[in-house]
Amino acid sequence: MIYSEFIMDYSKLKKFVGKIENATKVEEGKNLSCGDEVTLYLLLDGDRIVDAKFEGHGCAISQASTNVMIEQIIGKTKEEALELLKNAENMILGKEFDAGLLGPVVNFYDVKNYPMRVKCFLLPWKTLEMALEKK
Repeated sequence: MIYSEFIMDYSKLKKFVGKIENATKVEEGKNLSCGDEVTLYLLLDGDRIVDAKFEGHGCAISQASTNVMIEQIIGKTKEEALELLKNAENMILGKEFDAGLLGPVVNFYDVKNYPMRVKCFLLPWKTLEMALEKK
């Protein structure tokens, strides 16, 4: 079932919605095929993500994915966040991944069976990747 209770609950979460005025990194991501949009705000202390928030709109999957991603990356180093991202992407693309590393992100596992929704899940993760890889 694609719209699990977990996904629906996380799609409504407002804890990470907002702007970080002194953000170290700001990145915009758009899913042109369905209209999902996210602006990701990261506050880094050295290589560690100490806070993250987002603004945007989209379907339940993109909103839930963004909330779960932010919940999981706060406190992690850039390297740890990129490793999490790689595993999340592998999971959704049906490749080998470390479920133990992903934690609650595995709740999106079934989304891989809905090709039109894979981009919705990946939007915040690809936006994070762009933000972290910028100098």
